[in-house]
Amino acid sequence: MSEATLGRTGRPGAAQARLDGAVAWLSDREGVVLAVAAGLQVIVLVAMIVLRALPLLFGDPLLIRVIPVDPRDLFRGDYVVLSYAFSQVPAAGIDGLTREPAAGRAHGWEGRTVYVSLAPEPDGRHWRAETVSLHPPAGGRYIRGRMAGYNRLEFGIEAFYVQEGKGREYERAVRDRRLSAEIALTSSGHAALRGLRVE
Repeated sequence: MSEATLGRTGRPGAAQARLDGAVAWLSDREGVVLAVAAGLQVIVLVAMIVLRALPLLFGDPLLIRVIPVDPRDLFRGDYVVLSYAFSQVPAAGIDGLTREPAAGRAHGWEGRTVYVSLAPEPDGRHWRAETVSLHPPAGGRYIRGRMAGYNRLEFGIEAFYVQEGKGREYERAVRDRRLSAEIALTSSGHAALRGLRVE
C-alpha cells in the first residue's frame, strides 16, 4: 500500500494522532493522575484496616481455650503462636467436603472457606467447636476461616503480639492449658483477637 493510499484512508495517521493526543492529555494532567493513583492506594489501605477492625468494633466477645502446638517454642520474639481445638480438621471431616483416604495433599482445598459452629462449654464462659462445614450454619454462633493445608484451618487469630517480657509467661500458660483467647466475633463469623487471659 502506497503512502498516498495510507493518507487517503487515514487509518494509521488517525490512530497515531489519537495516541499522541492521549499522551499529551496525560502529560498535561500528570500531577492529577499521580494524586488520584496515590489516593486510591490510601483508600485501599484504609479499607483493609477498617475491615480488620470491624469485628473489634461490632463483634461480641467470646473466650476460647488455647491449646499447645508444635513447634514447642511458641514465642517468636514479639508474638505468640496460638492454636485452638478447631484449628485441626476433625476426624469426622468437614461437612460438604469429601476426604480421599489416600490423599496426602490439599488437592486444591487450600484457601477454601470453612465455618465452625460454636457452642458454649459447661463453665458458661468458654466456647468450643461443634461442627465444621463448607456452608455457614442456619443459626447460632460460628467462626469463619479457611483451609491452610490438608489438615489445618486458620481463622486470622493465630498470632498475638505481646509486650516485652510477657511472651514466656503466655508460653508457659499455653503449655499448662491455662490460656484463653478473647476474640470479637461478628454475626457473619469474622473474628479478631482482643487479647489473652491467663487463668
